[in-house]
Amino acid sequence: MRGPQKDWDRGDHSGPGFSCSAGWGRELPIGRGEDKWLGLEETHCEPDCPAGLPPSQSLLQRLRSGPWLLLLALGLGLLLLVIICVVGSQNSKFQRDLLTLRTDFSNFTSNTVAEIQALTSQGSSLQETIASLKAEVEGHKQELQTLHSEMLLRVQQLVQALNKLTCQVAILKNNGSTERTCCPINWVEHQGSCYWFSRSGKTWPEAERYCQLESAHLVVINSREEQSFVQAHLGSAYTWMGLSDPEGVWKWVDGTDYASGFQNWKPGQPDDWQGHGLGGGEDCAHFHPDGGWNDDVCQRSYHWVCEAGLTQASQDSH
Repeated sequence: MRGPQKDWDRGDHSGPGFSCSAGWGRELPIGRGEDKWLGLEETHCEPDCPAGLPPSQSLLQRLRSGPWLLLLALGLGLLLLVIICVVGSQNSKFQRDLLTLRTDFSNFTSNTVAEIQALTSQGSSLQETIASLKAEVEGHKQELQTLHSEMLLRVQQLVQALNKLTCQVAILKNNGSTERTCCPINWVEHQGSCYWFSRSGKTWPEAERYCQLESAHLVVINSREEQSFVQAHLGSAYTWMGLSDPEGVWKWVDGTDYASGFQNWKPGQPDDWQGHGLGGGEDCAHFHPDGGWNDDVCQRSYHWVCEAGLTQASQDSH
């Protein structure tokens, strides 16, 4: 009975809450039911434990020693190798894509340069063609202007010849009298002048040009008597006369002095009104239906009156 008691006294028996190291890196379970094999805490020995045995190691310390460190290094190496392979594969794909993009860009640049050169060449050719066409058009324009001037001259000559012929016929009807004078057909004679009253509209410049083709000019009013004669033939339309002020001074087309001559302006006229919205002022004179004068925009379309001197002809003019 004393033997076991002696063993207890020496601490050989593991009592509750005590443990003893059985060797390096090995722990003996303690007699407590709730304690487990922890491995993270060191086990303390009683004074009677065998001397020279080192304390138990933690799990981290055990991983640092033995084959665990080698396995961990091998795993990390494999992981690093996989990462390198993946990165290398992605880099290789990126290099291929970059090379493809460079090739496409080079082809695009070459094609674009070729198209630009072709367009430039076409543009130069078109410019040369346009310049040639402009020269031809200018030449044709000058030819047409020359022909137009020649035609106007011939028309004037024909009008004059027709007027002379008309007067010659009238002279023959009057037994060859040379004292009689005559006006062209459809013109009205009054006080030594012939008048033609239009039944359509033209601008002031167009009307004056028409009168010139008839060897006449827009009507010039020299007296109240002439004013009354013209007024009686006007009708109800506005009608241009041969008076204008393109340079700010009113002038008659035949050079008659305006300042000292007859005038029949309506009250408040001329006023050079600018509010018509047609641009510029009012530089041309016209008759109202009542005979009063008014200034207006020269580009309006009104009736007009041409005036020419009497044509005197004789049988000797053949």
